[in-house]
Amino acid sequence: MRKTGSLIWILLVLALLFVLFIFPGYLRRAANPPDNPEPPEVPAPTERDVTLYFPNQEYIETGRSDLPMLKAVTRKVKATDEMLLEAVLAELRKPPAEEGLSTALHDKLKILAARQDGRLAYVDFSSENLYGGSLLETLLVHQIVKTLTSLPGIEEVQFLVDGEKRESLMGHIATDEPLGADRL
Repeated sequence: MRKTGSLIWILLVLALLFVLFIFPGYLRRAANPPDNPEPPEVPAPTERDVTLYFPNQEYIETGRSDLPMLKAVTRKVKATDEMLLEAVLAELRKPPAEEGLSTALHDKLKILAARQDGRLAYVDFSSENLYGGSLLETLLVHQIVKTLTSLPGIEEVQFLVDGEKRESLMGHIATDEPLGADRL
């Protein structure tokens, strides 16, 4: 009996120690959860000058090969490095106020994604409304490739349709391999 009595006293002492010293610590931690670490700093968008290329209306209307197909326009674009491609492509949708320039990247063409992987930029179009003649496709491909390869670090553009490489966007220009400004 004596052993049982001693065992009960030991258990009671341990229970009392637990209640007095350990359990309040759990209660304090539950009442005051540790401070959440600060979320990672998101870089602020920076404004930078970018060169955008727009189709020359006189070239389109006359077909004269002595005229430039595209003309350069410099604009300020505000974006983070991660969002620069999307911001630049959004700017290409806006024809400049300068008379005689237009855009081949019209509102019905939907870009699903744009990303950079090393020196290569990927532009993924939806197949919806992706049709047109050879001139429209030429202007679109040249406009995007010339613009994106003018950005630092981008040498080539790989076009995708619904996430996959295709022989062409609209049936006229090979886009199954990356295109650089020197290979247009």
